[in-house]
Amino acid sequence: MVGVVGAVAGSMGAVWLAWNPEEQTMAWVQTALLLAIFIAFIGYKSWRFRKWVALCGQGAALLDAGDLGAAQRALEDADGYALRPPERVLTRFQLGLCALFQGRVDAARAAFLALSRGWRTKEMPDVYVAAPDMLAACLALQGDLVEARHWLEEAHRRRRPGVVNLSLGEVLILCREERYGATVRLLDDRREFVEKSTVLYRKLLRVIRAFAWDALTTEEGANQGEEPKDLEPFRPGEFNSLGGQWPRMEAFLRARGLTDREAA
Repeated sequence: MVGVVGAVAGSMGAVWLAWNPEEQTMAWVQTALLLAIFIAFIGYKSWRFRKWVALCGQGAALLDAGDLGAAQRALEDADGYALRPPERVLTRFQLGLCALFQGRVDAARAAFLALSRGWRTKEMPDVYVAAPDMLAACLALQGDLVEARHWLEEAHRRRRPGVVNLSLGEVLILCREERYGATVRLLDDRREFVEKSTVLYRKLLRVIRAFAWDALTTEEGANQGEEPKDLEPFRPGEFNSLGGQWPRMEAFLRARGLTDREAA
């Protein structure tokens, strides 16, 4: 864009001089005006980018800390300042995460579906891989396991060879398929990744493991499942996204006091 504006300004100045050689003074004035407009335009773009960086960083930090309402407001403001496609892709991915963790699974699903299908998403490689995985997580929460598997496979296909991480989509699909032993093993195998995750993500994964262990021990005839240990302080309803369309998970959350416990 900068090169285009500069080329246009230079061309206009050259044309004016060629057609009006006796009015070179006026031509230089016009060229200076074009240059001033060009500099102002660059300054405006730079200002918007700095605003986007600040708001996006603030929103990401609030999201990591679990302050979802404040994170959503900051990210919506950031989206208003985004000019380039990569900026919009990253901001809208984080807004999708906000919606998911707030329990607005339909909104999150729509956001991740748009990103998963959008060709501009390729300009942000991390989002290009993560969007279909988070879409699979949304679909699993809603019980649409066939479609969830499709998008999980798409996420695996996009991932670079040799990259190992923990897929929330895979964890939730295993849980919804009632493969509780596989869920526990996967989370235990990726324990280091879980512990290094952001606060909200880590708490979510710990609750899912506790649920899977509880279901597993219940199926095996034990009287009591594993209590969710070492849970960090959380806000009331922080895990509602898990149980909104998943009756067994909702019952577990209620039984463990994880839907209405006051934040510490």
